[in-house]
Order: sequence, then structure tokens, then C-alpha cells
Amino acid sequence: MKLKHFSRLLLVALTALISSTPRTLFAQHSVDPATLNPPVPPQFNPVCKSVGAGTICTVQFSDPPFAGGSGVICGTGAGTYEVFQTQNRSVNGHRYYDQNGNLTRRLFHEVDTGTFSNPLTNKAVFFSGGGTTLDDLSIPGDINSGSESFTGPFRVFLPRGGVVVFEAGRFVFSGDGNSVISESGPHPFFDYFELGDTAALQPLCDALR
Repeated sequence: MKLKHFSRLLLVALTALISSTPRTLFAQHSVDPATLNPPVPPQFNPVCKSVGAGTICTVQFSDPPFAGGSGVICGTGAGTYEVFQTQNRSVNGHRYYDQNGNLTRRLFHEVDTGTFSNPLTNKAVFFSGGGTTLDDLSIPGDINSGSESFTGPFRVFLPRGGVVVFEAGRFVFSGDGNSVISESGPHPFFDYFELGDTAALQPLCDALR
């Protein structure tokens, strides 16, 4: 009886030890975003936890609604105008830090919606898009190192349907964002703003006549 009683007590003790082990050894502890390099901007609403030998911060935010000039010029002569743009953008993602608290990777998913309109006639078209941005830093903590890739579709469409402008494919930028390493897919906005191809967005101007 004493042996059985001892065995039962040992089993209870082992069960309690095993049950407490995950909470003790693998617990995720909160990390102050301000202690990381670089710190997570507070407007990103970061929630940072220690995970393994590093830290992962979850972020989620929306930009203030935008309303203003798009930089796209349409028309000729007295009928020349800058396309007016409204936009809403929301972002969620993660930032990864190493054991020393230095940033090594950023991964974001964004959703963009809005309108392009002719301020002379108020005729408008709509746009929507989504994309994934991935930054891999070659020097931990240095956000200008490594490379940044962006993938995702973007389309401009008529109120009753029909695509006016379509973007898709992938960009790879240098870490500082000053140069394009590679590019694939149709990118008419890039062609217009960066390559000076004014014909690239002529379908948008035609839709706003």
C-alpha cells in the first residue's frame, strides 16, 4: 500500500512538472518596442514578443485618408488638368529582430482603395490593389541595407466594370529604395513616373474625358 501510495504521489508530481514546463521554458514575454533597433514607430501599434532567440513584432495601422493631386497630367491646352486622387491604405505585418534586438526582416501586407477623377468634370474611376513588401536586411539594424521586394496587383476600373489600367508582377529595390534591381510584369505607373512614358497612362486619361 505504501508503495502504491508513493507511486501515485510520484505520478502526480511528474504530471504537475510536465504541465508547467511549456509555460516555464517556452513562454513568450512582452518586449518594449522602444528598446529595439530601430524601434517600431508607435503609430504602427506594435505588439512585440520574445520568440526563441529573437523578437517578433506584429504591426497594424491605416494611413490618414489622402485627397490631392496624383501627379498624372491629362488633356491638352486649356483642357489640361492634374488627375485628382483619393486613397485609403491599411497595413498589417511583422518585424523580425535578432537576439541583439536588431531588425533583420520586415514583412507587410497592404490594401489600397480609392478614386481618380477629372476635377473639371468630376468624372471618376475607381482603383483597388493589394501588395506584399518584404525587406531582408544584409546588416541587422540597418534599414538601408539588403533589398526590398514588392509583389501584388493594382487595377483601375470603371464604375460599371471594365479594367482601365492594370499592374501586376514584382519589383526588387535596393535597400535604400533608390534603385530598381529587377522588375517584371506590366507597371504603367512606374513607366509613367520613372521612365517618362506619358502614353502608359493614356487609358486613364481617356476614361476621365
